[in-house]
Amino acid sequence: MLDMGFEPQIRNIVQNTDMSLQRQTLLFSATFPKEIQQLAADFLHNYIFIAIGRVGNASDTITQHCFWIEEENKPSELMKALQRCTGSTLIFVERKKSAEQLEQWLQRQNIRSVSIHGDRSQPDREASLQLFKSGKCSVCVATG
Repeated sequence: MLDMGFEPQIRNIVQNTDMSLQRQTLLFSATFPKEIQQLAADFLHNYIFIAIGRVGNASDTITQHCFWIEEENKPSELMKALQRCTGSTLIFVERKKSAEQLEQWLQRQNIRSVSIHGDRSQPDREASLQLFKSGKCSVCVATG
């Protein structure tokens, strides 16, 4: 929500409401840009940042590709890209609904896929992630 422009509203809620000081607030993120880290430090008492892996860098075993493709060409270009990929593929999309739609579209194309996003329950996300990690599906669509 912070990266979507809701910072003023969040600051107002955190700083100007009668929120109990006897609370614990935890923030978790797969990506945690410097700007968001600063906001977290502003919001949290005794702020502690814990990173697993190298922040801001991909693992040496991951290859990242970024393509700009016109909307009408996306389905065919995605299929071409997936045919060139070996191993597992993680696709990030902007919206939760897009993740669901792309997962369903890929399945109709006979591509084993799952989606992970915030509207799914934690057990559902963990099950999808396990299918992806185990190789039982080759594509994971996630909101990023």
